[in-house]
Amino acid sequence: MDWVVASASLVLLLLAGDALVKGAVNLSLRLGVPALIVSLTIVAFGTSAPELLISVQASLENAPGIALGNVVGSNTANILLVLGVPAILSTMRTSDCETRKSFVQMILASGLFIALCLGGELTRAGGAVLLIALIAMLYYSFLEARRHRAACQTAEGGVDVEGADPEMPGIKVLVLLALGLVGLPIGASLLVDSSVDIAREGWLRWADRQAQAPEGQEP
Repeated sequence: MDWVVASASLVLLLLAGDALVKGAVNLSLRLGVPALIVSLTIVAFGTSAPELLISVQASLENAPGIALGNVVGSNTANILLVLGVPAILSTMRTSDCETRKSFVQMILASGLFIALCLGGELTRAGGAVLLIALIAMLYYSFLEARRHRAACQTAEGGVDVEGADPEMPGIKVLVLLALGLVGLPIGASLLVDSSVDIAREGWLRWADRQAQAPEGQEP
């Protein structure tokens, strides 16, 4: 049953995260927030909201292994899976995109994370360092985006933001926001609880096999 709950919570997180991003993007553009700011903040953070809530929930429930594993696993999957599968289907020319600086930022962020974890624990001071680095990176990205805004403009003179729909009714925007804000914490809580139960059950089974194995023999 725990595996079913974990699978269902993953689907819920995916749908809720998508709903939150679409609702927030359309609401921000309706309120006159520049599309550039929406792309750098709402879209970027909204797509990472499931991972954020899972790690926060895991930390609150004293399950740091799930929080750290979530970060390492999701980023590993993004690089090896999310890039690997599309590259097999169609060649992606990285020279066509100005991504070299982003590559360096990703490597530096990974190196900083590894360095902070080498001591055996990630303290509040380490978390503050990571957040300061995030703010610095966002500020730098904002300045870079302003310099290249003309190159990102569409034929209509605006900025194309994924999920933006000028024709979307206001009630639908509110419904999407509500679904995202309600679904994300519920999905995160269910996923963490079921994952902890799965891990505990696996450990108990291993301990039981250890106890039943003859002395001197591997179980």
